[in-house]
Amino acid sequence: METYFIAMNSYTEAMSGKNFLQSLNIKCSVEKRSGKNGCTYGIKVKGDPDKASRLLGAVGLNADSITGGKHKP
Repeated sequence: METYFIAMNSYTEAMSGKNFLQSLNIKCSVEKRSGKNGCTYGIKVKGDPDKASRLLGAVGLNADSITGGKHKP
């Protein structure tokens, strides 16, 4: 199963999203990534990143981007 990184706006949103997805039995964790523009917090998820992103959007948590695996934005 592929692993994907769903970038969020903040640590708080990443934690809220992780808790929400885990309540739906979706395996995920919060991860911090450093880059040229500073740090990014997001949710590392196994499985379908588009489904996870749609579920997060339904509760007002919008993903900034999705990377990893074979995802094509």
